[in-house]
Amino acid sequence: MLTIFRGAEIYTMNNGNTVLSNADLWIKDGKIIKAGTNTDIPSDARIENVAGMVITPGLIDIHTHVGIWGEIDEHVNDACEYSEPFTPLMDAIDGINTNHFSFQLARKGGVTTIQTGTGSANPIGGVWSILKTGGSSLEDMLIVKRSGLKGALGENPKNVFGQSYNKTPLTRMGVAQIIRDGFQQAVNLSAGERTTHMAERTELSPFIEVLEGKMPLHLHCHRADDIATAIRIAKEFNIQLSLEHCTEGHLMLDAIKESGASVTLGPFMLPSTKYETRNSTPAAPKLFHDAGIPFAIMTDHPFIPIHYLILCAAEAVKFGLNEMDALRSITSEAARRVGIQDRVGSIEAGKDADFVIWSRHPFDSRSNILATYINGNEAYVKKG
Repeated sequence: MLTIFRGAEIYTMNNGNTVLSNADLWIKDGKIIKAGTNTDIPSDARIENVAGMVITPGLIDIHTHVGIWGEIDEHVNDACEYSEPFTPLMDAIDGINTNHFSFQLARKGGVTTIQTGTGSANPIGGVWSILKTGGSSLEDMLIVKRSGLKGALGENPKNVFGQSYNKTPLTRMGVAQIIRDGFQQAVNLSAGERTTHMAERTELSPFIEVLEGKMPLHLHCHRADDIATAIRIAKEFNIQLSLEHCTEGHLMLDAIKESGASVTLGPFMLPSTKYETRNSTPAAPKLFHDAGIPFAIMTDHPFIPIHYLILCAAEAVKFGLNEMDALRSITSEAARRVGIQDRVGSIEAGKDADFVIWSRHPFDSRSNILATYINGNEAYVKKG
């Protein structure tokens, strides 16, 4: 059935960042048919009156551990395989619990798409996935099953394995060498050997996928020297790199821009519990924007609860980022960072009907999320 949401202010987040006033959003069979003003309404359409309300695309958080981090009890934390520092065969889909309350929080916060998976204890931790935050099953929710190989630099792997287990890696040099070893072994394979490793799903198979451009390498990095190491490794092996957190990236903007790496910034609103995050600042998005470096903003759920993604973007606005650029960083630009912009991230004909209805502008502190829709279905509605 055709459903028309009538009379809203619609932030399309399309290439022109078009904002439509007193506009209609047409939805049918889980897809957006069109968004516009002065539309002729078919007699058989179901009408939803949203006059005076605001509609945005569903929010997108491309760095989370939703559904895989225990949160309440570390004994049920499936985000990190602590047995070894090198665990490339860990797949997010084997650890995600779609009934976990973090999915409910996401929908409550207007977040309709996430990237989730292993944490950052391991130099090489496993493979991430991208999925919707609502659906009948994990398979139904999946957008990209294998969206990147996750690794980590800096204090996390050093402290977990070097300090706690007294085993390699004890140093930043050791962390980098473990990451390099995986790629070097894969590079040394012949074409036939690569085919065999992929067929047998060996520990080198994810590295082969990265080397062949089938997915990027996501590297957790806070300190400037760790960011430089990530860029160096990516250049050595000619691979697609995503800098995760990139906390001191504002200290080396030229090098990041030249590298062409994808950037996901945050979270900002945390105490400096690590020495390497002492230079964290919500001014970073404005600095990246002014340098001409595209980025997404993330929560790193559960470290900032995912329903506060909009507040993370609003915090960047307080520190000088334009409101439209901030909103784009958690919608269309986030989708573009992970290559799913053909399906989600903006309100355009043919895209998935993922959208949020707000009582006011999303960055107004008084604004409430009235409803969240995923594939045209109501996934959350505010009670009362």
